[in-house]
Amino acid sequence: MQKFSQHALVGSLLLAVAGAALAQTKEIPVGVFNATTGNYAFGGVPIQNAMKLALEEANAAGLPGGAKFKIFEGDTAGEKAQTISLVNQFVKRDNVMLILGPTTSGEALAGAPVANDLQVPILAIGSSPGIPATGPWAFKIQATPVDIMNFLGKLAVEKLGVKRLVTIIDQSNDGYVGQKDALVNYMKGAGTTIVADEKFVASESNFLALSTKVADMKTDAIFIAAPAEVAANLIIQIRQAGLDPAVKIIGPSTFGSLGFIKAGGKAVEGTYIVSDYSPNSTSAQNTAFVNAYKAKYKSPPDNWAGMGYALATVAVQAVRDAGPNPDRTKIRDALAKLNKVPMVLGNGTWSVDDKRNPTYGGVLLQVKDSNFVSLQ
Repeated sequence: MQKFSQHALVGSLLLAVAGAALAQTKEIPVGVFNATTGNYAFGGVPIQNAMKLALEEANAAGLPGGAKFKIFEGDTAGEKAQTISLVNQFVKRDNVMLILGPTTSGEALAGAPVANDLQVPILAIGSSPGIPATGPWAFKIQATPVDIMNFLGKLAVEKLGVKRLVTIIDQSNDGYVGQKDALVNYMKGAGTTIVADEKFVASESNFLALSTKVADMKTDAIFIAAPAEVAANLIIQIRQAGLDPAVKIIGPSTFGSLGFIKAGGKAVEGTYIVSDYSPNSTSAQNTAFVNAYKAKYKSPPDNWAGMGYALATVAVQAVRDAGPNPDRTKIRDALAKLNKVPMVLGNGTWSVDDKRNPTYGGVLLQVKDSNFVSLQ
């Protein structure tokens, strides 16, 4: 009888060891989706790449209980309907614990209510404060327009001496509308005259009439908010229409894209940008990120790569805080508690207010010799 008990004990121990081994290989399914095609691919592709890099680094470093992220990818193409479809697919087919993305505020505002209904945490890129307001399962990585655009307004007023400003925006994107409104409020408060407020939609490509009209306006600066390649094309056409070389071109973080420089060439030289991220930061965290990103993707990271890496950094920390047996609720609760997270954005620290809106400070850049040069 004693001999049988010993065998039973050994068997139990073996089962326990096997169970522990299985637990150590537990997968954490995560949905990763961005606009990797379409007008917003300039941001979506580097965002997606950097997200995957951060998740792969976390797997290599180890997660509680020996778990590993299992990545399910999707392409929103910048479309709200596709975003909604992918959220449902990630949850109902792939059984993900967490969704990272999408790229724009418009997509996030469409997908976040679905994630809330399905009770799965979603961590989006978009700047709109409406994203976390959709419900307790929705979070975002990017600062609000007011928080970030004031840095550009201060540069324009105090350093560039802008007294007269023309604004041109892609009105189909709520984020660009919010950025323009925030900048205009700051500039008006500083005594700047808004000469004109022009609008178009990103699907357009022939800006001859708009370019001719704007090139003849008496202004110190032109603010443009549109997808990177679209904005570059517009700047080219405005310059071809005879814009005074003394007029400054200023723009939001959209311009902090390698696609903007590639598409605009000489026409975008000298452009001033308020960015979320500087590839020139010498912090240890950013140096490691830049080296890893270059090694994997054979290209330096831009603003959007930095944004994607920062978002995944927050996601990884939330999963770590959720412990060795995470689920959607534990990850959601961990996300809600995160604050003052060290990261590559802005001043190096990502903090949130009581409405889950992030802040990290703006970075001022200028395009010089086909590169981004820091102005601080």
